Amino acid sequence: MRGKYQGFVVNLNGANVERIFIVLSLGTAVMFILVGLLFASKAGKGLASEQVSKLSVSMSSGILSHALEYEIPYFNSGAKDELSNKNLASFAFELVTGVNPDDARTFLGHELPGFDLFDTTVLVAGKDVGLTDIPVESSPPPEVLKGNAVPATPSPPIMTTKGKKVVFLYNTHDRESFLPELPISYTHNEPNRAMSTQINVTNISRRIAQSLEKRGLGAEYSTVDYTGILERENRPYSLSYAESLKTLKQVLASNHDVRYLIDIHRDSLRRGSTTATINGKTYARVNFVMGMQNKNWELNEKLALKINDCIEKKYPGISKGIFGKNRGDAEYNQSVSPNVILIEVGGVDNTMEECYRTADAIADAVATVYWDAEKANGKSTPK
Repeated sequence: MRGKYQGFVVNLNGANVERIFIVLSLGTAVMFILVGLLFASKAGKGLASEQVSKLSVSMSSGILSHALEYEIPYFNSGAKDELSNKNLASFAFELVTGVNPDDARTFLGHELPGFDLFDTTVLVAGKDVGLTDIPVESSPPPEVLKGNAVPATPSPPIMTTKGKKVVFLYNTHDRESFLPELPISYTHNEPNRAMSTQINVTNISRRIAQSLEKRGLGAEYSTVDYTGILERENRPYSLSYAESLKTLKQVLASNHDVRYLIDIHRDSLRRGSTTATINGKTYARVNFVMGMQNKNWELNEKLALKINDCIEKKYPGISKGIFGKNRGDAEYNQSVSPNVILIEVGGVDNTMEECYRTADAIADAVATVYWDAEKANGKSTPK
């Protein structure tokens, strides 16, 4: 006769344990997602467009297309392999935590200062360039931007002086400046404060355009204050590329002669990494940044390679090389055209005089590349 309290035995084999683990993992991931959405919708607000943008950036087009098929049966992208081959639990875990289980560097990349440079790929290294020379992009503190706005008045149209305008220069981070050119209140130990509405990278674009004109190339540059637009509309600095994209689309739609579109920036590194001495004169060093989130980034790299090789040949040591960024919003509007490139000129400690020397060197290289291409295509040199 059995006792009043009878026991029971649970038989767990390997398959059951694995199944339970997967269910628990997915359940936990779903819980985190639901809790995140709950907080995001606080006070009756849904997910902001910025949050949706950042979420979509972390997901490839294949995964997004596959997700759409669940809601729109007739939407057949034909790109299912990527999702079927990707472990669903790993994907959910990375989506919630930002950590990729297949890449140990993501566990530390955003915790240790400077370690997040692992998202940069060195495509072409310049002379004596090491890990400490990898370009760094940093956002200025909010107090530097506030109260520094340019009045929202339309700029007069840029006058063309000769021929077709084949080069367009612009500055997504138009207020990036240089400490030696700023008031003494901007201390040496605060590089992120190197921002100005007057003395900034737009001056470099203007100098390049002027030098290109002297070399026979019609060129124009943008004077749009993207940072001011974002400030007036109370939008984050991270949306600068969304604003400059509008300019690129307008230029491409209105000027069918434009061949090269160049975004000029300033690096955040210090003087030792951003300065070169050539023939007894100091120059602000340059580096080219490729957005590897652009699926056709290698087409843009071809132009960058030509200009990089030319400027390094004419001015040895001036280029730090070509670097590819492959995480986050690393697209830099380069998918708009294979001839969109990003060039960083100098760092926070360089002077405008050094940057102007480099601007002339860039113009020299761009003009050489352009005219070589014209000759190769059998076209006559315009007068």
